Amino acid sequence: MLTEKQFCDRATRELREIGKQVQTLVTDRDLFRKLESDVVAPNARLSDSGMTFLAAIRAAYTDATTMRLRRLYAPDRNLSLRRIVAQFSDYPDLLHNKLTCKELTSDLADLDRTATQLKEHLDPHFISRERTPAALTSANRELDRALDLLVDCIKRYYWIVADAHIDLDPSFEQDPLAVFRFVWIESQ
Repeated sequence: MLTEKQFCDRATRELREIGKQVQTLVTDRDLFRKLESDVVAPNARLSDSGMTFLAAIRAAYTDATTMRLRRLYAPDRNLSLRRIVAQFSDYPDLLHNKLTCKELTSDLADLDRTATQLKEHLDPHFISRERTPAALTSANRELDRALDLLVDCIKRYYWIVADAHIDLDPSFEQDPLAVFRFVWIESQ
């Protein structure tokens, strides 16, 4: 078994690495929401049509997010938030004044429940005939909950082992919607 300091060092590194992956998902979600609210919603020709292209973009976002979250929730991965959180029970002094054993147990149950939801309910039922706007909206609500749980857990457990804040906010190097601010095809 690792010493408490060794565990904190390893957990800090692993949480940072998982955090990078989660921040990418958070950034993608933010971009997807901006696309829907800033581009599609104000443009009646886009929002009122049954555009195949837009349906494909929405389905691709949902499919990709589902699979990426499933990997992050997998308990047997090299980088596993579930494994790190479970190991906190071996270091009860770390939790002192920061987290109760009941909260730790609740976090583990939430992680397990969400992993099961992603694996058994969301992914296998998400086939092409269920890519309607209503099905996508419902699936994305579940994905948002799963992503928010990861963000909360990473922030909480990173704070415990590193005594610091980890930034998981969306991050763009440039305006992601700039491509929509000019005419792509001009009429002749």
